[in-house]
Amino acid sequence: MACDEAWLEVLSAWHDGEATPDEVARVAAHLPQCASCRTARSRFQAIGEAMRGVQHRIDTELRGPVRRSSATGRRPLRRRVLAGALLTAAAVLVWLLPGTRDAGRVVVDELEARHLTAFAKAAPCEFESADPAAVRSWIADHLGNEVEVPSVPGATLLGARRCTLSGTSTVSLMYRRGDEPLSLFVAPPGTPTAVENVRLARAAVGCTVARLGAAVCARGGLFAVAETVGSARTALESF
Repeated sequence: MACDEAWLEVLSAWHDGEATPDEVARVAAHLPQCASCRTARSRFQAIGEAMRGVQHRIDTELRGPVRRSSATGRRPLRRRVLAGALLTAAAVLVWLLPGTRDAGRVVVDELEARHLTAFAKAAPCEFESADPAAVRSWIADHLGNEVEVPSVPGATLLGARRCTLSGTSTVSLMYRRGDEPLSLFVAPPGTPTAVENVRLARAAVGCTVARLGAAVCARGGLFAVAETVGSARTALESF
């Protein structure tokens, strides 16, 4: 999006609050004369607003009922128990509560935000490798999970990165199909993300469009996020 990778990295740091005072001064002087970087800055701001909206809805619509149910003087729930409670709460929210029947949109928008935020960086992957075996080994070492790393037709494997979905650690596999970025997310079991994966996978189309226009498709505990539905579907058909 920016005029070059160096400015993209500075804009990313500025967006994350990690830019030095000198970098802030330089980018502030650069923006008025660079339309590409102004566009990149606007996209970062849109991603940030989407992420804040997603986090607010996760906190208020998905986690809120769990917090209220556990605030009875008993010991805090451990992670696995909390995950099960979140799953139940998400199902109730989706089907029963007025104004939150679209709770699945929270999940979809979070997936899009994670995808866009990663690919907005000059180095989107935490671990870079085009070797599926190496990526699989890195995931096993860092998350303790065995994850299949497919060869997506027409796409190049870039690597992987850790992320959170519904407040639970997971991983995304990252590819490019030509100039189009593509992410595969593993839905953490027992979370609202897993609930939405099942619901969307059972739909006739199996895909939807997130807030900023990314295509999100679901199948077998995985989500694919790309610019087009065709690319997202192709990725999931590789499994």
